[in-house]
Amino acid sequence: MSFRLPAVTAERMRALDREARVRFGIPELILMEHAGSGAVREIRRLLRRDRRRTGAVLVLAGPGANGGDGFVVARQMDNGGVPVEVLLLGDPARLRGAAKINWEILGRIGVTRRTIRGKSDWERWLRKKPRIRLVLDAILGTGLSGPVREPIRQVIGWLNRLPCEVVAMDLPSGLCADTGRPLGAAVRATRTVACAFPKAGFAGARRYTGRVVVADISFPRVLRP
Repeated sequence: MSFRLPAVTAERMRALDREARVRFGIPELILMEHAGSGAVREIRRLLRRDRRRTGAVLVLAGPGANGGDGFVVARQMDNGGVPVEVLLLGDPARLRGAAKINWEILGRIGVTRRTIRGKSDWERWLRKKPRIRLVLDAILGTGLSGPVREPIRQVIGWLNRLPCEVVAMDLPSGLCADTGRPLGAAVRATRTVACAFPKAGFAGARRYTGRVVVADISFPRVLRP
């Protein structure tokens, strides 16, 4: 797989993000909004392509910035009249910064939000889950450094068996951004919306990334790998 934009390691991506916020004063909320908007454009394209499938867009989110991007997607899909449900895989008390703000907005506008803190919560949700049209994977981002743990590992296994489109936010959850290898388990997405730049590990990971598109998240043009 080849890309027109240069690929970045997880460490370099964090440095670029920090420089955008500190040196140029671009708020995290703006970067997150653009990341989410990029994913929304791809999701809308997929939904238009298959109008026969019905159901909700399911956003699977973790408590980090990747999950915050997913909350933006949920809000924008809801604003567009698309049924959406958000599952937060973790404790809402761990949310910080822009991710916390976007989670709270979802509550205020009435988007369905549920929290999954363990296996029992997950199994309870499975018994009542809605009809699913498409899934956004916004669980784990480039910060993952160790093996995927439960219940996220179980969720990934379930997600990989679903017969619907799966869009990964920035990179498939569980995939090492630098090597393209799964860290115990990884989502097999049909589309990946990479934020700002493709990740270094994508070149040999088509099985997990599917088709990769890159979202402009409003980095200044002078910021390059």
